Amino acid sequence: MIHLNKYSVNDKAKNREEIVPLLKNHIIFFSGGRASLAAADFVIKKYPEDNILLYFTDTLWENHDTYRFIDEVSDKLQLPLLIHCAGLTPIQLMFEKKLVYNNMIGDCSKLLKMRVASDYLKKGIKPGIEQWRNPQYLKQNNFIENATLYFGIGFEEMHREKAIVKNWLPFSVNMPLIENFIRPDDVLKQYDIREPELYKLGFSHNNCNGRCIKAGQGHYRHLKKTMPDTFKKLLEEEFHLSMCVSAYRYIIDDQVPEEDQIPQHVQEKLLQELDDAYRDYFYGRADKPNLFIHPAASAQSEYMKIRKYSFMKKKSKTPVEFEYQTESEEYDTDLIPDLLFEENEDTTQHTTKGLRFPSEPYTLRDFNRDEKAKPEQIDLFDIGGCGCFVEFDEQENNMSCNTTFGG
Repeated sequence: MIHLNKYSVNDKAKNREEIVPLLKNHIIFFSGGRASLAAADFVIKKYPEDNILLYFTDTLWENHDTYRFIDEVSDKLQLPLLIHCAGLTPIQLMFEKKLVYNNMIGDCSKLLKMRVASDYLKKGIKPGIEQWRNPQYLKQNNFIENATLYFGIGFEEMHREKAIVKNWLPFSVNMPLIENFIRPDDVLKQYDIREPELYKLGFSHNNCNGRCIKAGQGHYRHLKKTMPDTFKKLLEEEFHLSMCVSAYRYIIDDQVPEEDQIPQHVQEKLLQELDDAYRDYFYGRADKPNLFIHPAASAQSEYMKIRKYSFMKKKSKTPVEFEYQTESEEYDTDLIPDLLFEENEDTTQHTTKGLRFPSEPYTLRDFNRDEKAKPEQIDLFDIGGCGCFVEFDEQENNMSCNTTFGG
């Protein structure tokens, strides 16, 4: 039987008929990495008598060894571990949203991690999946009120600090690895905990089994080299997701002349057929999607185009016209790269005309082909990175973590 301390009631609280927690609360946002382990160790040593919780938000996309690691940390540090999950993988979220995320649009971390945590800690809304490990180490039931939140963010990631602090107002936020000299490897040795497998494979983080929709060419080359099966599966998923999203957007397109738009009743039928073709595949119930013929295949020649979507982007070889206007003749060319300039002036504005080279989709299929044929042209320094803890707008990202999809 688990015994948890009840609340204490001080004299002032009695007069207000309010109950206050007996112990100070500390919540460690436990990503499954070395740095968040180091943050947990810091809190234990500084506040050994307080109420401390490990909090893990699961994307269902993690490496199998991540779960071994978080369990071992909970066991050896003797801390309760709370796991919350929205019940969707990033791929399933993109399927539901009919979007292919990339380095410009990456809501998987916002909706599967930040939204889940925010709904629970700020509003008391539990997600669809909740698991506890070692709840006997919880020292009081109320572990949220007036809690300080801890993140394993080091000085090399200080650019993420302001967004995290802003996201979690009115909670207090602490980042021990920025403010203190802590070596995560020393903490691993102290508790005799084996580091996660992804670090041994050369990855800089232990998130999403080495996959990230914000990753670049260098990262994907490393993924292909170290975990070829994972890379191959992701390549296939990106292709099918791109075809699904392309078909969806083609069906609902209202930017063509009205007489060329697909009628509403036909749209509804096509959208249902599209969902039937892809849903079981993205939810792991089928090895491949069912047959679905893209509507563009039977369109008039002017509309016979299948748009591509991808995780990565690269600079196009085809320039487009560009105009840049300012009320001053002074302009910063660093803000408008890749331009061929032609200056025009009038009495009110200074106009710069030219050409620029916009980004275009660079699919993992294209990358895989280029990596085989022209490996020297792969940008090894294009690593990209995880989008977790970017600035989070609760109103903008209004999909609740307990939203039910038809999976």
